[in-house]
Formats: sequence, structure tokens, C-alpha cells
Amino acid sequence: MKRQGEMPIGSILSNVLDANPNLQDNYRKYRIKSLWKEISGEYVANSTDEISFSGRTMIVKVKSSIIRSEIMLIRHQLIYRINQMVGGNCVDELIVR
Repeated sequence: MKRQGEMPIGSILSNVLDANPNLQDNYRKYRIKSLWKEISGEYVANSTDEISFSGRTMIVKVKSSIIRSEIMLIRHQLIYRINQMVGGNCVDELIVR
């Protein structure tokens, strides 16, 4: 195998993700879950039981009805923050249960 030169690991990862849209989608969903505390705030993140996805819909299960109401009030802002932080239009709808 012939060596083609050095490439930064970020470039390699970017090329792999660009070549595999399904892998890129799963990576973005993973990033959303890992950044949820930063996106939603510590109090909301601590009250979150589960985060799942169905297509471009994000489903968040929370422990408290008060938190559920708060998230519903700011869901459009959360969707905007999510898409901005992961780069791209990954989430279109947010459902809180």
C-alpha cells in the first residue's frame, strides 16, 4: 500500500461522514445527546430521562410536568440551538413526554 501523506484526523472523519449520510445522521444524534446539558441547561438535563429520535423528530422524556411545560414553551429555541450546534438541519420537531 502506497502512503499518500499525512492528513489531520478531523479531515479523515469529515470525509468518512460525508461519504456515509446514515453514519453522519447517527453521529449528529449522538452529539445532540452528549450536548443536551449545554443546550437545555443543567436543571432540564437533570430532569431528562431519555432522548430518542424518530426520523427528524426528537423525543424527550422528562420526570416532571413542570419541566415538560417549560420545554414546550421554548422548544423552537431548543430546535434552533440543536441544529446550530450540530451543524445542519437535523431536528425539525421536538416532542416532550
